[in-house]
Amino acid sequence: MPLPASRLLTLPEAAAYCRLSAPAFERACPVTPLSLSPDARLDKRLLRYDRKALDRWLDGLSGLTDDAADPTDWGAKVFG
Repeated sequence: MPLPASRLLTLPEAAAYCRLSAPAFERACPVTPLSLSPDARLDKRLLRYDRKALDRWLDGLSGLTDDAADPTDWGAKVFG
């Protein structure tokens, strides 16, 4: 049975997920990686990027919001 998609991504995985090189990803991405250990500040191998946080960042870049994803809420926005 195949494993589910990982939610926590290493720097190279997160960069690849966004279709960027690792240096370009580090420059562009405002998402703070999660520390899996108190010593992760000293060891980048213990840092992980939350895929859902990356998706929210990318949605924001695209102009997508949670409200825009709900097709039933358009009337409230139009008619107040």
